[in-house]
Amino acid sequence: MAMASSLTSKSPHIHLHHRNPISLHSPSILSFPSHRSHFRYCALKTRSSAAGPDPYTASDLLRKPVISPAVEESTAEVSSRVSDDDDDDDEDDDNRSGGEGWVDWEDQILEDTVPLVGFVRMLLHSGKYESGDRLSPEHEKTILERLLPYHPECEKKIGCGVDYITVGYHPDFESSRCLFVVRKDGELVDFSYWKCIKGLIRKNYPLYADSFILRHFRRRRRSD
Repeated sequence: MAMASSLTSKSPHIHLHHRNPISLHSPSILSFPSHRSHFRYCALKTRSSAAGPDPYTASDLLRKPVISPAVEESTAEVSSRVSDDDDDDDEDDDNRSGGEGWVDWEDQILEDTVPLVGFVRMLLHSGKYESGDRLSPEHEKTILERLLPYHPECEKKIGCGVDYITVGYHPDFESSRCLFVVRKDGELVDFSYWKCIKGLIRKNYPLYADSFILRHFRRRRRSD
């Protein structure tokens, strides 16, 4: 009785998603069965690893649960609505961006430049070419078409015309190998492939070039 009186004195209202609030004054809430409830206890038997494979492994627990047809139909309906909403959002985004998808320009620049850097390093450091060796026609074509035109002083480097491209040691840094243009008059002119790479980025990606170069190009010890 003390318990009942303490409960009725507070008489809170609990909202349980019913249309009308339920008060604890209701006798149905405070009625207790006179008989003693009987509880059944279930023991959960575990199996040791030595006894054999456990049928309830992590892979089993991560499996998709079985859903009843009614719930499955409801889930599919909700998914369809969400998908339609996402499609509408994507369409709006495409319209705002002129119909083009989102592009990660940093990745795009890396895709264009990393292979070229690796190619030049192979020419300089793999041992394929000794100092003074002329590049193969295929390698020379790659340098003349995809690298040298982007040097900021390309015309000055070419001069009277290119006879061929070779590899040698830099005149001011004996331990540093670099590429040389051999002009038609026989003069050798070194050029920096790093300046060519930077020129390529500035030419093809003018809006993103400065931030990309500051982020990815370390300060070089000499002015190439």
